[in-house]
Amino acid sequence: MDLALPAIGLWPQRRAEIAATASRFGGMPLAPPDWRWPTEVEDEPRLFVGQINCAEFRGLLGAELLPSSGLLAFFANYEAVMGSFPFADGGVYLWPDVNRLVPAKPSIDPIEMFPPCALVPRPILDLPHPFSRAVRNLQLGKERDKLYREVWWEIRDHGIPPDCVGYASFSKLLGWPDLVQGDLSRFYSEDDTRLLLQVDKYCNGEELHGWGPGGSLYYLLPERDLRAGVFTGCEFEGQFT
Repeated sequence: MDLALPAIGLWPQRRAEIAATASRFGGMPLAPPDWRWPTEVEDEPRLFVGQINCAEFRGLLGAELLPSSGLLAFFANYEAVMGSFPFADGGVYLWPDVNRLVPAKPSIDPIEMFPPCALVPRPILDLPHPFSRAVRNLQLGKERDKLYREVWWEIRDHGIPPDCVGYASFSKLLGWPDLVQGDLSRFYSEDDTRLLLQVDKYCNGEELHGWGPGGSLYYLLPERDLRAGVFTGCEFEGQFT
């Protein structure tokens, strides 16, 4: 339990209309009027993954690590979200003044636009994934390791209706990364690396969207940057089946 961390689950919503400044996955972003859309080789626009309106999370346990207001916008390159390697650095932007943001559009249309899906927070308690180095370091032994896995799954599924577990979204802010394979290669590049955002498959009531062949996207940064509200050094990684 010393390893437990507060996290904020991002529960997908079935909504016909989504406010432009609301926390969401997919669609097209808002940005300052003078902002330039990030591009890859040959000026190919990066893909907009989603945005987090920090004010919506104020007062939740764990949210004290986030800015109290402003919009966090997340981008990724096409090859990465399709499951190709290597991953480019993640594009994360913090725009403090939400009121001056306008709809953003790249110079050419992106290869793909993801289905828009509104999100609501779900406070959760998070434990490290059974595959993680943090758990291996505990040297639990066969029987205790089996018990830990059972507890981990129970906590992960807590509060989700049994008939929804199979396709529920486990996207979240903060906490520990839920792993598809082994440890994230960049997660222990520094001792204080933290998960900022994990994006799993999601459904908006009409469309189900996933990443690559059954994968998850992760945005990581040093804890000192997280506490300082500095997101320019955020790193991006993905894992796929």
